[in-house]
Amino acid sequence: MALNVGPEFKQRWLNVPEAVRQTFIDDLGRICDVLNPSTDIQQWLTHDQQQQKVSFEKIETAYADLKAQLIEDARIRKQLALEKALEEKRAAEQAYAEQLKRDEEVRFAAQTQALAMMQVNLDRDVQHYASRYHKNPETGLAGLSQHLSVSEGQILSELESVRVRLELEAETQIEQAVREFREKLKVAAQEEIEYILENSNFSTQSTE
Repeated sequence: MALNVGPEFKQRWLNVPEAVRQTFIDDLGRICDVLNPSTDIQQWLTHDQQQQKVSFEKIETAYADLKAQLIEDARIRKQLALEKALEEKRAAEQAYAEQLKRDEEVRFAAQTQALAMMQVNLDRDVQHYASRYHKNPETGLAGLSQHLSVSEGQILSELESVRVRLELEAETQIEQAVREFREKLKVAAQEEIEYILENSNFSTQSTE
């Protein structure tokens, strides 16, 4: 006659803690002892009552340990998932920062090239105006020569002012680009800190 232990007994038996299985085996062995004709029933009942308390404590302890282990395993899985997510986030932020750096380098190179071209054009214009308004000793007209000399000085002064203004504008654009780049890095770092704080509260509850 087969013993009815319910469906999926093998799976349930294998899923219980080792200490629980051993306790059940010990209980079965003790039950078998009562079938022995030489067993003192009263003594067996007293002993069995004591052992049932011990068995209950062992089972309670085993399941408490199992629950704690499951919670710890869940915490470790969550920690590993968080670390992986952070690693992927940092990799993405690193790639983004490198792309920003490359973009800023291209922008800086373009600004430097534009500034160099402005310098070349400015020098060319200075030479052009200087050659046009250079004193002509063959004229012999002192008043006209003096007038042209004053005009040349004014033009050179204006051109120098333009050159300085263009250089200052270029430096301002470069400084602005650097500030924008640093601000983007600061925002990315702040987002990572907030992400860590949001995902660092590990639950100590397990799903039954």
